[in-house]
Amino acid sequence: MQQLLNIAHYEVVHIFKDRILFLVVFVVPFIYASLLGMIYASSILQQVPLAIVDLDHSAESRAVVSAFENSNDFRVIPSVDTYAELEQGMKNGTVRAGVVIPEDYSQSLSQHRLTQILTVYDGSNLIYGYNTRRYFQLVLNTFSAEHTAAYLGGLGMSKQEIKSVMDSVSVTMQVWYNPNYSYSTFIFPGLIIIILHQIGLLGIGLTITREKERNTWLQYLCAAVPQWKIFMGKALPYFIVNFFNYGLLLWLAARFINVKLEGSLALILLLGLLFNIIITSLGFVISLYAPNSLQVSRYLMLLSVPLFFIAGYTWPGTHMPVLLYGLGKLMPFTWMAEGLRLVTLKDLGANYLAITIIIMSCMAAFTSFLAVTFTKRRNPAAEGGLVVNSGSTYPKKNFLN
Repeated sequence: MQQLLNIAHYEVVHIFKDRILFLVVFVVPFIYASLLGMIYASSILQQVPLAIVDLDHSAESRAVVSAFENSNDFRVIPSVDTYAELEQGMKNGTVRAGVVIPEDYSQSLSQHRLTQILTVYDGSNLIYGYNTRRYFQLVLNTFSAEHTAAYLGGLGMSKQEIKSVMDSVSVTMQVWYNPNYSYSTFIFPGLIIIILHQIGLLGIGLTITREKERNTWLQYLCAAVPQWKIFMGKALPYFIVNFFNYGLLLWLAARFINVKLEGSLALILLLGLLFNIIITSLGFVISLYAPNSLQVSRYLMLLSVPLFFIAGYTWPGTHMPVLLYGLGKLMPFTWMAEGLRLVTLKDLGANYLAITIIIMSCMAAFTSFLAVTFTKRRNPAAEGGLVVNSGSTYPKKNFLN
């Protein structure tokens, strides 16, 4: 028993001595829980962006519009007057759901004929899809009941007449982009990107730190080799492997997991190319300034969880705190995951991805610039700085006695 306590005491001492390990054990769980709590603070997805195309422009159709405007579950987007504008909004993400009121709506109601109201919603994000469907049913069922009650108020009608009025409004729902509610289509591409993100950063992030630990980095600094050649030589193998894995994992996802992957192959490859440049360059920069391999592994491990959630891939960024939403926009994973979803799931062209491509290109240029302009001057190791596993402190001789 004493030996067990001695070992435990020795480990506790090292936990408190190693600042990073102390943070991992005691602080990070609290930070993660607080971060996820802030992301999902709203708990209920409301104010879904809704476009209403009123083709009838009658008092009866305006009553339908008012029913949605008075619902806290929807936020009606103005200036959407045609089906083409609704479709455009659904493609670029400014609209997540739509209602189309037919031209003969009021006439059909007055004649007690069946009239259909078309509702559509974006199924590419299942969080929006599930909630929007429920909100549609709630608003339209309430509206239908109120309409019937108002019409029948004070009238003596037969059961058949009442049924005719009750069935006068029909709703057709369409799910766009992911009609089968495939969870693998919703989540799996994002998981592929985060895997490539973390593995890519870790692989290239250990290159320079490995040389530092072996005292061989000095030969690169002293050699008459320009910085860009050092970067290219170190990064090229990881870039090729990561790009190959990108194509392979997407193929496996489509072939064996039945993930919906459509759209332009050229755009898919372009996004992968830009993302790979960013990750390879960023990993090289991290490796340049990280003290050792252990710290690289720790930092990347700590970043993997919040990175995936603040990107807005699972929970809409518009429903997060503004600070987290803005922070997510600074991450290459955010743009890559959303861009891949726009291409493979919505089958959109380059004109819809212009902003994504421009921002990712700027990120690639910036990180590449940092990677090829590092100084070849060697800084002396800081005394008392971060070291692997808190240095070479060993237990006393009677440690296991």
